[in-house]
Amino acid sequence: MRTLLLAALACAGLLAGCSDPPPVGPPVQPDTTTVYPAFGGEREVVITGYGGHAMEPFISGDGQALFFNSLNDGDSTSLYYATRVSDTSFACQGEVGGVNGTPPHLDAVASMDGSGRFYFVSTRDWPGVLENIQAGDYAGGAVTGVAPVTGDFYVSSPGWLVMDAEIGRGGDLLYYCNARFSGGAIPEEARLGVARRQGASFAKLAASDTLLGAINDTSYLVYAPASTADGRELYVTRMHKRMASTRICVSVRTDTARPFSAPRMLEISGSLVEAPTITADKRRIYYHKLAGDGKYHVYTMTRQ
Repeated sequence: MRTLLLAALACAGLLAGCSDPPPVGPPVQPDTTTVYPAFGGEREVVITGYGGHAMEPFISGDGQALFFNSLNDGDSTSLYYATRVSDTSFACQGEVGGVNGTPPHLDAVASMDGSGRFYFVSTRDWPGVLENIQAGDYAGGAVTGVAPVTGDFYVSSPGWLVMDAEIGRGGDLLYYCNARFSGGAIPEEARLGVARRQGASFAKLAASDTLLGAINDTSYLVYAPASTADGRELYVTRMHKRMASTRICVSVRTDTARPFSAPRMLEISGSLVEAPTITADKRRIYYHKLAGDGKYHVYTMTRQ
């Protein structure tokens, strides 16, 4: 969803310096107990049968399906899925059934828990309806019973919406990004939170701000959360407010009761590098970035 806002910067040439990594918060002090993952061997992911923009990837828990959406222009942004041929090749099967609205619309940022509960961000009823995360049951390329996700984590003030969200693999924790817009193309604020399922709804964790305190540096817009199945790694995209450049970062923790560490940037070159998703075994990361042909493509790297 957010790349619609950043695309204007790319077109204007304001992101030309993205290949030079920006600072990512305070320097991380050496700590023998903090081990950050590293990835390498970047490859573009081939999605056969699909020729458009491919953004906001999400890899299913079994690794057999790759969900993504078309260009985040808010006019006809739709969700698609592709089935696995190899780690770097997927065959597009078309649109995800039951989720895409009638233009103008935005249906994007897919995620799914281990039981097949499918979540996505939609502007179909917003701002008339505050709850702009939708969910339903996924099977065979389609989602049924789509309805808004309710909870106390939405901000009920003008200009705020949930820009990104990811359901944890276990289905109990929802990581989300609250963003505030004031009429410009870039949000004034964007920060992460985490909510726990309570019946059919979600409630923000009392410790949310503490758990994510090192990540929610106010010098950055923080969005596109992606958690590992064990809850010990959290991948995010951060855009420095002054430098207008995006980078994927990772924070870690030794157990799920502790706060996440200060983020460390992954070494990925290119423009508008965003939207990570991590396989259940943590072996491979997928993300999108702007390619030389002017389109967004999905890329992948392996854990070293």
